[in-house]
Amino acid sequence: MRLPIGLKLNLSKQTKRITVKYNTFEKATYDQYLICSLVLHTKRDAEDAQQYVHDITGDGSLNQHFMRLYEGICVFSDAQLQQIIRDSMYPTIKIDSSNQYDYYPELDVSVFLNKVFSGDFGSYDDLTLRLGIQEQVIEKTVDVVKETKNSESYTVVIEDGNMVKIWLKDKEVPIPEEFFRNSLVVDLTDISKYRGIVHDKAEGGNWRVLTSAAYNNLFADSNSFYDENGDHNLIQKNYTKKTMIACIYGLNIYHEDHIPYTGNATLCERVLKFLKENGKLRAFSVQTLLVLWRQVTPSLAQEGINSILWDRTDKEVAQYGLNLMQRGILFGWSDESLRVFLKYADKSQTRLIYDANKNLQYRIDQLLSINFESLTPEHRKKVNNYLEDLEEKRKTIREITGDITTKGLRENAKELESDDITKRFSKLCNQLIGHVQKGLNSVDTITLEKWLQDALELKELSIHIERKIAAKNRGGYDA
Repeated sequence: MRLPIGLKLNLSKQTKRITVKYNTFEKATYDQYLICSLVLHTKRDAEDAQQYVHDITGDGSLNQHFMRLYEGICVFSDAQLQQIIRDSMYPTIKIDSSNQYDYYPELDVSVFLNKVFSGDFGSYDDLTLRLGIQEQVIEKTVDVVKETKNSESYTVVIEDGNMVKIWLKDKEVPIPEEFFRNSLVVDLTDISKYRGIVHDKAEGGNWRVLTSAAYNNLFADSNSFYDENGDHNLIQKNYTKKTMIACIYGLNIYHEDHIPYTGNATLCERVLKFLKENGKLRAFSVQTLLVLWRQVTPSLAQEGINSILWDRTDKEVAQYGLNLMQRGILFGWSDESLRVFLKYADKSQTRLIYDANKNLQYRIDQLLSINFESLTPEHRKKVNNYLEDLEEKRKTIREITGDITTKGLRENAKELESDDITKRFSKLCNQLIGHVQKGLNSVDTITLEKWLQDALELKELSIHIERKIAAKNRGGYDA
């Protein structure tokens, strides 16, 4: 077993600065080059050199600069002077304090440039070479500039045999057992409230130390249960958040995973069972329930739908129930569910509901969509009465429009003086007589009812029209 865990440890850390003084060469400046030539050609004759400097600088500040430079360069040998003139490289002393590293005393390792070194890096014999300094070193010092002991997060690896290592940058560093226990930062010691199984093995990655916050989160939501493996499952919209707890090396750790509902009928059955037993089914998200029902057997989904639609109407739930009916689940539905189904059913679905339960309150339009032979005697009578009533209305419309046409009232009314009565009469004639001949038998019930009312109004208006025509024929007027 190899188990990486994120832990907080109290480790001492010393930040150290390395200072190295060494001889090196730099590009010679013009004044250095000039004075080197002066020393070489005057054979270190101070009087000749001073006179030359006075001649070219006068009494200005440059005079003093050249004289100090002359005194320093006089210590060089002729060979050194010739080398400076030849190569234009001037010998100098450089102090480099740019390098720092971290030293962990308890682990006896150092971290320099994101690499781990055994021991104290500053005590290495080849330290200057590792720093890239190949020149002659005059002096080397290592000073502690900062020392801390804070709790920081590290990746700790526990292996078989209880070997513990810590990841530092690019290496795994062994940790002494006693030091590991003493440096470990843990804010949770009592997990007695947990009713699941605390495992003694931990496989896979992403394990973390069980903190008080993570532990308390397990009990913050009551929509959770322990599965057959003794692991905590929190019910979410499309998955359960599964939490495993293990005790390794005396340390409580946990691992979280999302287990999707899709394709996992066993999990969905377990979730639905929990919701039902705890009275949470009706209060839970319909979207989540639909996800769960689609994964389980139709009979289990039907049981849940009956519970949901007991005293409420949910369109999406009803539509899924209708889908199950179309898949052959006709019986076992509660009357309440079927009543809700009727609100959203099309004609073919209405026939399925009727086959399942003929004792519901059906509207006449719903009964008309069902095969007449399948209807109960009571519903057949209701349908027949309705159809007879429709035929009577059609008959009345035909008689009224036919009588007006036979009497020629429509044409004769055009010869009358225009007023509200003649205008309304003409409008109704135009609407009814032509349309009635074409669509009276196929028109919907609402339109048929309107046409009937228009026909009855037309009949009343025809009485006035007849009087007007008669009065006109007598040469008088009769309103």
